[in-house]
Amino acid sequence: LMVALPYPCLALIADGFTNDARADRAVEAVRAGVRWVHLRDHEASPEAFATAAHALADRLQTAADDVTITVNTRVDVADALGSGAHIGWRGPSVGETRERLGPEALIGYSAHEHVEAEGDRTQGVDYYFFSPVFPTTSKPDRPPTGIGPLRAFCRVAAPVPVLALGGITPERVSVCREAGAHGVAVLSGIMNVDTPRAAARAYLRALAEHA
Repeated sequence: LMVALPYPCLALIADGFTNDARADRAVEAVRAGVRWVHLRDHEASPEAFATAAHALADRLQTAADDVTITVNTRVDVADALGSGAHIGWRGPSVGETRERLGPEALIGYSAHEHVEAEGDRTQGVDYYFFSPVFPTTSKPDRPPTGIGPLRAFCRVAAPVPVLALGGITPERVSVCREAGAHGVAVLSGIMNVDTPRAAARAYLRALAEHA
């Protein structure tokens, strides 16, 4: 049973978005129909991250007035943007993030095979990214979980929706949906290709076929 959500089933992980060329790819993906962009850049300084996040958010909202934006770990930037935030086992809890951003904010949590979808840290979370499901170049040192743990996690997390992340290709969308995932989160498949628009459309088609 798929839970109807106020946000899309394809999230673009705009990793390294402080780089202009990568920001351009995120904008291209939104022009192609992507409606959720997740801003992530572990290497950027707080100032560079905040400046680039404001600039890209403006561009994304110009490209589509219904785009959902979430910010990875930097809750202060999410607060300034009025966007959602995404956290993990380090940093603030869901409760602390909710207190800062308010009851309507979209708050997500990064889960891995060893993380239970339970407990005080994740109480009140809106969605999970579960990763890495398949081998991925962005986390080469982390072994993939495969579909079995994704299926088990979706069951434990229910009714909170789960997006599968890590090595997701358009061809792998169907197996993730069949395992119970609400949708998929994609980094390399859109951000690291020459034709981000065409790539984004391929994911959107696959999701539409397996809705």
